[in-house]
Amino acid sequence: MPVYQITDPETGKVIKVTANRQPTQEEALQIFAEQQQIPKQAQIQEPKDLKLTESALKQDTSWIESSKKIYQLNEGDDAPELDSDEQYANYGLRYMGWFNYNLPKMSLEATQLTQATDDQKKAFVNLMDMYDQKQSSLAGFGRALKGLATDPSTYVGIGTFGAATAGAQAVKQGIKEGVKQATKAGIKEGAKIGAIEGAVYTAADNALRQSARITAGEQDSFDVGQNLKSAAFGGTIGAGLGSSLGGYGSNVAAKAEKAAQQDTFIKQTQKEIAEEQEVTDAIYDWADVVTGQEPPKTAYSRELAEEAREELADTTPDVQADINLGLNQNIIDVGVELLNELKIPRNPSIQISDQLFDALQGIDEEPLKRGIFDEVLKRNNIKDPMELLQLFKIAASDSGKRLNQLSLAQKRLQTIADDLSNNIPTEDWPSTVLRKLGIKKENIYALDNIRRGLLVSQIATSMRNFTAQIGRVGMNTVTDIFDNVLNQTFNPVKRLFGKETAPVDHTQSFKLLANLTTDVKKSKDITDFVTDYFVNEKNRLFTNYASDVAKATDSKPFTRAQKVVDGLNTLNRMQEYFYRRGMFAASLDDTLRKKGINLDDVIKANDISKITEADVTKAVDDALQFTYAKTPDNALLKGFVDTVNKMPFVATGVLPFPRFMANAIDFQFKHSPLGFLSLLSPKERTKIAKGDFKTLSQAMLGTGLLMGAIEAKRTGFGGEKWYELKGTDGTTIDARPYFPLTPYLLVADLVVRSEEGRIPPDAKDILQGLTGAQFRAGAGLALVDNLINDLSGIDSEDKINKAITRFTSDVLGGYLTPLRMFNDFVDQQQEFRTTIPTGDITTDIGQQLGTSVPFYRERFPTVESPTRAAIPGRPETVRIPLTDVEVPGPLARQLTGITVREAKNPAEKELDRLGFKRRDILPYTGDKQADQLVSKYMGPVVENVISRLVISPTYQNLNNPTKELVMRKALTEIRAEVKPFAEAEDPERFAKIKYNRLNKSIRKILERQRIE
Repeated sequence: MPVYQITDPETGKVIKVTANRQPTQEEALQIFAEQQQIPKQAQIQEPKDLKLTESALKQDTSWIESSKKIYQLNEGDDAPELDSDEQYANYGLRYMGWFNYNLPKMSLEATQLTQATDDQKKAFVNLMDMYDQKQSSLAGFGRALKGLATDPSTYVGIGTFGAATAGAQAVKQGIKEGVKQATKAGIKEGAKIGAIEGAVYTAADNALRQSARITAGEQDSFDVGQNLKSAAFGGTIGAGLGSSLGGYGSNVAAKAEKAAQQDTFIKQTQKEIAEEQEVTDAIYDWADVVTGQEPPKTAYSRELAEEAREELADTTPDVQADINLGLNQNIIDVGVELLNELKIPRNPSIQISDQLFDALQGIDEEPLKRGIFDEVLKRNNIKDPMELLQLFKIAASDSGKRLNQLSLAQKRLQTIADDLSNNIPTEDWPSTVLRKLGIKKENIYALDNIRRGLLVSQIATSMRNFTAQIGRVGMNTVTDIFDNVLNQTFNPVKRLFGKETAPVDHTQSFKLLANLTTDVKKSKDITDFVTDYFVNEKNRLFTNYASDVAKATDSKPFTRAQKVVDGLNTLNRMQEYFYRRGMFAASLDDTLRKKGINLDDVIKANDISKITEADVTKAVDDALQFTYAKTPDNALLKGFVDTVNKMPFVATGVLPFPRFMANAIDFQFKHSPLGFLSLLSPKERTKIAKGDFKTLSQAMLGTGLLMGAIEAKRTGFGGEKWYELKGTDGTTIDARPYFPLTPYLLVADLVVRSEEGRIPPDAKDILQGLTGAQFRAGAGLALVDNLINDLSGIDSEDKINKAITRFTSDVLGGYLTPLRMFNDFVDQQQEFRTTIPTGDITTDIGQQLGTSVPFYRERFPTVESPTRAAIPGRPETVRIPLTDVEVPGPLARQLTGITVREAKNPAEKELDRLGFKRRDILPYTGDKQADQLVSKYMGPVVENVISRLVISPTYQNLNNPTKELVMRKALTEIRAEVKPFAEAEDPERFAKIKYNRLNKSIRKILERQRIE
């Protein structure tokens, strides 16, 4: 360690101190005070480990200069300079916080040092050493929590609440569960798991730190002993933390008890705070930020407000009445100018601040709006966009709503401030990885949005969605009728007990139906007039379509491509907005009617003052919920939607429309016998007491529909599979896209199959039926099904290749959806096509994509069916119901949205009725070409032999379980008979399959003998 000289200002005495840095004046005085209590001959002090505070770091020239060099390393030589030394210091703190507490980030940065200059390497080591010497702080605690929460290694012990990975897991789990009882795993088990995880984590941490020092030239070689000591230390600390931190989560939740004194981590944290409540608030604020909840509240400074009061003029009527500080008139003028530029009509009944607040909400998603803000602020010479916060300032302890608006407005304006000042915003480690790979995160999201938009771009999809919503309109109308009938029934009882009765107007039950038929223009005019004054609600109503696809016209990345997607989805957007406008107008009319206001009179008088923001918000919520596009209120469902949407291509590749699925689950719960469980809630019972029977009406309607569907299935309604409807010409219609009909068909089929002893639908079918996952595009579950098929069979390398090929081709195939639509117009004699795997992933992906290209697809072999002799495909013609007119099958599919399947032979009908899957008829070998060969010979035999078997009197007299046994035996015999014919066409392929199915030990013996 270096030696520093310090001088006593009173005596002039000079002594030498060995320390890691130059002592501050306060520290020097403390040292001299200590000198008076020890012998004078002790001139040279023992080395002192002086802890740095964060405030000291921000002023330390060494820290600032090192931060500047690392900023240049990370952001590039052409990165814009930051505005101040403080910004560089904060950048260094944030950077080292991530490095210290996030293992993937640490690995990335250690590797990146190989590209650094010598000065940058030294700067990195300096930051690492100084950060290690920094005192614990509340801000540092937050950085540690955030880093650990996004570190995959943190989740090693998630099943045991172990929290041993640097103590993060119990805290994280405690926060997720509302900071309640995180100690369920028990002290002994926590200590055991904690020791293992702590050792692993600290060993990896130490290895990466040594790697960074070696790369920077500060260390010659890897020190194994040091690494082992770190592992031992981590195991010891991990055991202690794993057994005690769960209790800390519980204490934070209680907000009253003092943290356990034996917990070292808590002691260190509590040194930096005066009260435990301060820690509690910090953790909850951090949890809100990490989980995407409401941003932390911004503290109000009266001292700053008093200073501002001297410079500001009086309050004007355009600003909220609860402001008592006064505003600069120039700021108000800028607010009015912004409204004009954004084409937002001035609403005299609400304040400018409220209208600007609405506009700010969409600023992150709408680059054009963001550009308008930037332009207006620059034009008015407002260098600090945070000045606009004056429009939101309030006196201390005033309205909580205003305080929340202040916080949210500050967050949005800070985004603009970062742009104007070239500040670097915070980012999570996956974003850092993408940035360092030269990939912009917004580009990834935009590309995925384009893909999802193309998935629903077919005319057939638009027609199906439009038709499916007709059923939703009918259910909504019946629910309203039930509501009125129940009120009419219970109103006399309420009058008898002197309670207020609910108004009954049966014409209102048909309001939505009228808005979608006779009053279409009226509902559109109402929606346009009202939402022009409430820009944030207008954005919510019209920004997305197909539940999860963002309207791309205003997006920055790939603007032209996204405009093409919007164009292809013209019909889809039209039908969805058509229903949303109808529901919006109906909901708003109902809300105002209950307040004694006539919506028609409001529109005629152009009197927007009669409509509050809460009225509009409710109407938008109802409209989005009606089209399965509302962000779920349920925390679990909301978390599901957010998680999927944050993983473009990976999670959205399997579940492209999570918002629709979440809304469908919520809808199905309410419109089923389970909906009656909602009446256990005091809130719902209170609503019923006030005359709102909606929850009860929905549960009654859903239960009635389910009972009806079960009875219909018992009488033979529908086809052999749960989702099939019978056509008049022997064909079947796929009803899966017609949610909300499908869940009732599924549950009814489950009940009847159970009663009759037939095979029930599998998990994939249940997921499709209850969530409506097939409703929007159907790609997600087809992808899962294909992956399952590909993973069945032979050796692991082939499995991996098949999985990668199938997943990638299915995801990329979304971009070719318009070509499949075009093919339905040009090819009216479609046969299903397949590919022959080559083993090369790139080639196989290209082939798979080629099956979607019109004309080119003809070069691929046709699919062979194991249940029929003919090549399967789409029906060449489809008969229009109730007529003798026939139209081409693929064309009819696009123009009507109805998917019609070919007529089945008797064998196929019976196999479907019993519940046999494709894998039951012909188990997958893992080799697609081998399966094709067996199907080729098996199909004609099954169609001939099984068809005669199922119509025989002997078979007909058997019960269903016995029929299943007979069928399985017959299929096994047929496979055995036809397999030699298939093997004769390609003996080498089938020999390889047999060899790969041998026990691994036997294969090793054979391979060794072959070598010898």
